[in-house]
Parts: sequence; C-alpha cells; structure tokens
Amino acid sequence: MTDAELKAKLEKSVGYLKSELVKIRTGRASPALFDDVRADAYGAAMTVKELAAVSVLDAQTIVISPWDKSLLKAMESAIRASNLGLNPVVDGDVIRVAIPHLTEESRKEFAKMVSAKAEDCRQTVRNIRQDAMKDIDKRFANKEIGEDGKFSFRDKVEEVVKQTNAQIDNLGEAKKKDLMAV
Repeated sequence: MTDAELKAKLEKSVGYLKSELVKIRTGRASPALFDDVRADAYGAAMTVKELAAVSVLDAQTIVISPWDKSLLKAMESAIRASNLGLNPVVDGDVIRVAIPHLTEESRKEFAKMVSAKAEDCRQTVRNIRQDAMKDIDKRFANKEIGEDGKFSFRDKVEEVVKQTNAQIDNLGEAKKKDLMAV
C-alpha cells in the first residue's frame, strides 16, 4: 500500500464520518437531514432530495417543494415514518417541517450517537493501519524493502494515522459542542 493509497483510504473514512455527522440534527434546520429519507415514487424508493427542492426558510423551518405535486402525501408519509422525529405539514404545494428545539435528554442521546460514529470511524482507521502494517511486513519478507525502510514506512503510517485520529476527535468534539449549545 503506497503512501497515497493509505491517505486516500483514511480521507475516505473521515469523509464518511463527516457525512454521518451532518445527518445528526442539532436543533437547527439543515437540508442534509433528508439525505436518507426515501419516499415511494414512480414505483421505486427515491430520496426526498431527488423528488423535491429542499430549502431552509429560517433556523427552525425547512420547506420541501416537490417537482411533482402528486408526491406530496408520499413524501409527507416518508418523513413521518423516518426516525428523525419530525412532524411535516402539507401547506398548499409545499411541505413545511418545523425543527423542534432539542431537550437536554435528546442532546445527550445525540452526543452518544456522535461518540459511537466517531468510534466506528476510529475502528475503520485501525483496520486500515493494520492492513498497511501487514503490507509493510510482506514487502520486507519479500525483500522489496530493507529493515531501515520497514521502520521508516511504519513511522510514516503511524504519523498519518495519528493525524487522522486527531481529525476524528476534532470533528466529534465540534459536533458535540454544537449539540450541547443551547
């Protein structure tokens, strides 16, 4: 595994963590909340973002404007059935979704979710690190690199993994801070 491949894999796992953290609501309206909400449309399950324009009206309200008005009820049902805990209201040709303020209890639950997602990402990083170390040992056994090269590559891997873990910690702490802000 080359240095570039290692960094690409680590960046991909951190990118996935970022996308997962965006989906955890903080009490403020964000179109990203609907990334995984799927509604039945045209005989298939499609995301709300594929079926409508999702926009933020103010800090607590999201407006969903479907391109096909016949899908209003299906989209409303999908949002209601999602695990977001939101109550959509059909208002003419649009769906309005009020984002409720978070209670202290829900803030703590979301903070636990952030910790779990960060730990999952760290586990992925550990697996990538382990694969990189195995690759270095294999290259050493095949005499592709010498002993000095082996230790040099191991040090590089450790440094990159350390930086990635620090980035994961920073992302998790920033999201928790955002969640706990009233």
